[in-house]
Amino acid sequence: MKFITITVDDKSYAQMLKGKRVEGTVGFDRKTSVGDLNAFKRKSREPGYVRPKDVMLGESASGWLKMSVKKFKIFVSANKGMGHERSASEILRQAIELTDYLHSTKTIDQ
Repeated sequence: MKFITITVDDKSYAQMLKGKRVEGTVGFDRKTSVGDLNAFKRKSREPGYVRPKDVMLGESASGWLKMSVKKFKIFVSANKGMGHERSASEILRQAIELTDYLHSTKTIDQ
């Protein structure tokens, strides 16, 4: 069994000492035979970080359209008692209604 020396930054080392897992990638330099830990920088682990709330753009009978920092989110639901065909058409109708709302609104970028 061979051992590889890996360089670790101070934050990652502190997490390891607490017994926590450090996620990331390890690169290996063949010339120096030393690995380098590139830890993923998770915003949620920074002190004082608060996740931005999603903005409600529109609502339908039993669904909604929200905008997060990176994505548009659509949620639509239908009762099981309506049957498969009617439930599928109701879900499709509401999804089209919400996407039409998205088409009709303009953002700051446009």
